[in-house]
Amino acid sequence: MMSKLKLAVLAGGSSIEREISFKSAENILQNLDTQKYDVYEIDLPFDKRDTNWITQLIELKPDFVLSALHGGRGENGTVQGLLQCLDIPYAGSGVLSCALCMNKQAAKKLMKDEHIPVADDIYIPKDADISSFEQKLDKLEYPIIVKPNRGGSSIGIEVTNDFESLKKAVRNIRSRYNDDVLAEKYIDGKEVTCAVVQTDEGLKIMSVLDINKSKGIYDYDSKYLSGESAVSFTTLPDYMKKMIEDIAIKAFNTMHCRGYGCVDMLIKDEQVYVIEINTLPGMTNHSLIPAAAAQMGMSLSEFLDILIEQRINK
Repeated sequence: MMSKLKLAVLAGGSSIEREISFKSAENILQNLDTQKYDVYEIDLPFDKRDTNWITQLIELKPDFVLSALHGGRGENGTVQGLLQCLDIPYAGSGVLSCALCMNKQAAKKLMKDEHIPVADDIYIPKDADISSFEQKLDKLEYPIIVKPNRGGSSIGIEVTNDFESLKKAVRNIRSRYNDDVLAEKYIDGKEVTCAVVQTDEGLKIMSVLDINKSKGIYDYDSKYLSGESAVSFTTLPDYMKKMIEDIAIKAFNTMHCRGYGCVDMLIKDEQVYVIEINTLPGMTNHSLIPAAAAQMGMSLSEFLDILIEQRINK
């Protein structure tokens, strides 16, 4: 009889998405096959100066790590770099792709260079005078959606209709999240996500899911706090679905992603725009990856097995 693999599940962290991380971790832990794995949860403290979790990780010496971290150092390549230094294999994208995808401005520049369609935007550094961008923003035309440049889970985003409301949204992001701002042309279109997984047979589209928004944006409450699923299998025609899948794979490869991820997009007048690539999608009961797996007739347990086996067998 083969010995069980020793798995560590990372949860918590210091980002504003800490509580969602615990919900993702809980769902992962409930769906890991304990006949195959010995599973240990390691909580990353909110205090970045507390490094006891690193000692725990070194002493545990896991065969593999599944990260349920969202945002901050858990998703920006920092934790991935530590795992690589410790020679511990882990699910998901590596240091470079995590760092790129977490920085919306850098990601969009790279995708533009590869002719991947994205919304027009203006980057506003956190120490810049907002007033100096007024003319550029007017040319972008309102409504304009304002986002933290390195944020996740749609936290802090706001649709603005004039310069005064935009200034207020920018100041809010700076004060609450200490982040630069990306101001994008608001596209009032159909939002979809394309879930991608890497298998032994190569990169595979899990499914294209329609985001059924109850309001203008698919925000934090819709993603994690709503009592109902906000996603369903796409009703778009086959030629649009094929276009979405092709763009998703190109974007995933352009950003050097691996393992799995969600490519979020908007559809307006048959034009596809990539919003962002989520390298560590949520794994809660309301999250997109479990929904995508279910649409394929696959349980979350089976999906986690694929992630582990695909990396362990490398």
